[in-house]
This record gives sequence, C-alpha cells and structure tokens, in this order.
Amino acid sequence: MDFNKLSANEKLAVYGSAAVIVAGLIGIGVGGIGLLAVLAAIAMLAVVFLPQFSPNTTLPGSKGSLLLILGGVAAIVMVLGLLQIIGALGFWFEFQPLGAIFFLVAVAGAVLMAWAGWQEFRAEGGKFVLGTPAGGSASAPAAPRTDTIERTDTAPPAVAPPAPVTDVDEDRPASPTV
Repeated sequence: MDFNKLSANEKLAVYGSAAVIVAGLIGIGVGGIGLLAVLAAIAMLAVVFLPQFSPNTTLPGSKGSLLLILGGVAAIVMVLGLLQIIGALGFWFEFQPLGAIFFLVAVAGAVLMAWAGWQEFRAEGGKFVLGTPAGGSASAPAAPRTDTIERTDTAPPAVAPPAPVTDVDEDRPASPTV
C-alpha cells in the first residue's frame, strides 16, 4: 500500500473513511443504520486501495462513480443520524462529551467522503459507469485475437460521381440540367 500513489481526492476519501470507521464506532448514535455508514467507509477504502493490492482485479464500475455512491450513502446516513439526535445533543455533550465529539467527527468524515467522491466523479467526466462492460467478464480481460486479417491499404474507397439528373417528360425531349 503506497499512500503516495493516491490522488488528492483519494487521500481525502481515505481520511474521511478512517474518521467514520474510528469515530463512528466510538461515538454515540452509530448503532443500527449508522453501521451502514461504517460499512460504506470500509467499502470506500477497498475501492481506493484494491487497484494497488490486486492490479488484475477490475472494479464493478468507475472509481469516481463508486466513491460518489459510497460517500453519498455514508453522508446521508450520518447527517440523518445527526438530525435525529440534534435535540439531545446538548444532553450528550453534558453527560457523554467524548462520545458526542466522536459522533460529530464521524459526521464530518462522512461528509468528507461524499465530497471526495464528488470530486473524483467530476474529475472522471461526471458520467456514471457502473457494472461490467457489455459482453465482457469482470474476471479477466479478453485476449487479443490473432486470426484477424489486417488491412494493408490505407486509401479511402473510391466513390463514383453521381449520375446527372435529366428531366424526362413524354411530351417533350429531354434537356440536360445545369
């Protein structure tokens, strides 16, 4: 794992994922559906580091699309969790301040994951690419064909000029058109 080979967006995704995993498991309110954000953070780390660990493995889509989806899921879950406990946040800061701080760090990490995913998605052109290519397999790329015949001429094919159009009327003789 070479951290120097990552782009700036991928580094932001790693920082956000680490914050969600560590602070999310320690902080308050990350039970139940909040664990979905932790799983999305783990999956984001896999998307970022899988090409380094296994170069022959292909992802089920473009990196930007996957990072955007995973970051979006984590951010939505954590922001909804924050909105759910916003009234009780003062209570949590009074009686369990460390847990409340870690929860807020996890929310910030999830938003950072979404931002990094959005930036990577835009850097790739802003087009969702999910799934494997049509007719291809995700396990290995197709071997090049060796039985094809290569074309040796590079000139474009000759095209005949169009035939002249003449007015043909049965009552008068045909005259050439200009």
